[in-house]
Amino acid sequence: MLKSKIKTHKSGAIYKQPHFFILNKGLNSGKPFRHYVVNSFVFLADDKDEREFYYFMLQGLWELRMFRPYLKGSVIEYVRLGDVIDLLDETLNSIDTGNRSFADVQKSLAQIELLQTNLQAQLAHLMQLRKSLFYKYFRR
Repeated sequence: MLKSKIKTHKSGAIYKQPHFFILNKGLNSGKPFRHYVVNSFVFLADDKDEREFYYFMLQGLWELRMFRPYLKGSVIEYVRLGDVIDLLDETLNSIDTGNRSFADVQKSLAQIELLQTNLQAQLAHLMQLRKSLFYKYFRR
């Protein structure tokens, strides 16, 4: 099932269905991105809910460094498409739902991502303010 959803991204390809990209080269291999990145796989979802589910699942696997054992290569490390699919299948089969569904976790993760984006914007504004204070001080 996942073999038909994850493909190697070809330069210039445009996707009309919900999708996200998965980095496949470097130490950050397996990291999902909402925007295009070079050297990536693309996950083609049927709907937005499926896209969000797999995006956050891959985000969690990447943050827990679950892709590290699958890295190949001596100079530039990379992860193979088959290994990504195998790890996702293995994770899907071993998920312990308990009394909390992944939808609840997904909502919390979406809120954290929104807060993180907000904090990054605030930090960028603070850095701009800092530069302007230095500029004002040195231009006297």
